[in-house]
Amino acid sequence: MKHALTDIPGIGDSTAALLAEHGIDSVKALVKGGAKGLMKVPGFGQKRAAATIEAATALKDDKPKKSKKADKPKKGKDVKKKDKKKKKKKG
Repeated sequence: MKHALTDIPGIGDSTAALLAEHGIDSVKALVKGGAKGLMKVPGFGQKRAAATIEAATALKDDKPKKSKKADKPKKGKDVKKKDKKKKKKKG
């Protein structure tokens, strides 16, 4: 599936137009140029360029970005206390 630059989080119409002025007219071209190439575009420092490349790579590969928190839900203190109370009542 071919994606537009505006499918990348943080890239709107005006930024996509600016990227196109600098020869970056597709997600593939953006990834190929890397962070160093992207940093030549005004408004892209090291952090924004790296984050944009990461998001573009995930989009290009159709891999949704997973958050670490979503991988393994943790129980809060309140939930643990309720679990202990349930066990005591049963026991």
